[in-house]
Amino acid sequence: MNINADVVREIIANKDIFVEFQPIYSLNTKKIIGLEALSRGDYHGETVSPYFLFRYAKEEGTVLQVDRLCREKAMSAFAKETTAPTLFVNFETSVLNDVVPGNGEILKTAAENGIAPENIVIELNESNVKDAYNLLMFTDFYRSKGFLIALDNVSTGFETQNRIMLVNPDIIKIDRAIISNIESNTYNQEVFKSIINTAKQIGAMTVAEGVETVDEVIACMLMGVDYFQGFYFSKPEQFNYIFSNEVRLKLEDAALRLNLSMKNNPTVANVKIETYKRIIYDLVNRLTGIEPERYNSELNKYVSEHNEIECAFLIDSKGFQITDTVMLPDTEILAGYTPAIYGVNHDIKNYFYAIKEQIEDPFISGWYISAATGKNCKTISSHFYNSKNEMIVVCVDLKKR
Repeated sequence: MNINADVVREIIANKDIFVEFQPIYSLNTKKIIGLEALSRGDYHGETVSPYFLFRYAKEEGTVLQVDRLCREKAMSAFAKETTAPTLFVNFETSVLNDVVPGNGEILKTAAENGIAPENIVIELNESNVKDAYNLLMFTDFYRSKGFLIALDNVSTGFETQNRIMLVNPDIIKIDRAIISNIESNTYNQEVFKSIINTAKQIGAMTVAEGVETVDEVIACMLMGVDYFQGFYFSKPEQFNYIFSNEVRLKLEDAALRLNLSMKNNPTVANVKIETYKRIIYDLVNRLTGIEPERYNSELNKYVSEHNEIECAFLIDSKGFQITDTVMLPDTEILAGYTPAIYGVNHDIKNYFYAIKEQIEDPFISGWYISAATGKNCKTISSHFYNSKNEMIVVCVDLKKR
């Protein structure tokens, strides 16, 4: 089919956009943590890629219209589905050059479809924005409303660091160009590690985009990535085909290979598992059976008794923090870092998801930069049930001495 401006003009006029979804997986939990919405045009039964939609829309001056239409279609479709907690939607950042940033259109569309802001990740590629101030205004507005911000197509170079520090994303999606053959490409491995380390410093989660082989999955996992997206697990599909038996088998196979690789990997740290278990289980025992209004005081007491603990907090079964982030009054907090407060959503964090899905209990993370203090920490989590038989996830951050 010869795709031209007339074809795209007709698609836009008739709103002939359909949406497919590509899952984002956690290998730790073997679950879908989110779905990225990918829009396509439909021209009399022929599929038109988003590349052509936006290419001709830019020539016609209708990029903003197309961008909003794609997002409306994505949210409308996602609202009918319950297999994934989070929707990843792309935002065409070039429109920020011509509109008031943070005008509330995304918030309005989410409300119209009954989707809570905390269940939506806005994906940005900030390279098309001429005015960095507009981008900051946009991200600050939507983050304040509860949306998560992802930086898409992150790759290499000094510009990458600038982009990350400018946006301060909740999620960093590492570009396929870095992932390709990473198991044997030492240069890509170093770039990948650098991005992972940066993500840890700012408390962001990471997604390896475009994984196509199990070797790429294992290599990325050993270097500390959190989530995966790519053809190895599944291509963009309609909802009915998203979590097939084939995907389940691939997740199981990758997890098995990862365990074997870790056992044979001499660089894997020999952590003090029994000590970590004692710390979290002692706290769980003290919290079990007490009234919710006593949670903060009990956490304060426990933290004050253990100088190896940096902070502690509780999360409900939906991922929302139900206590303060409890730490000693003299705890040093580096500039730019803030402890999470009551009501913050943690549902995509491994320390919550692993417990909720009963994959690993207790969950013990590697060392990373705490989003609360800016210092190195290790998170341990477990759970108990309150008087209403509701699961409460207990999280403790340990200091690195």
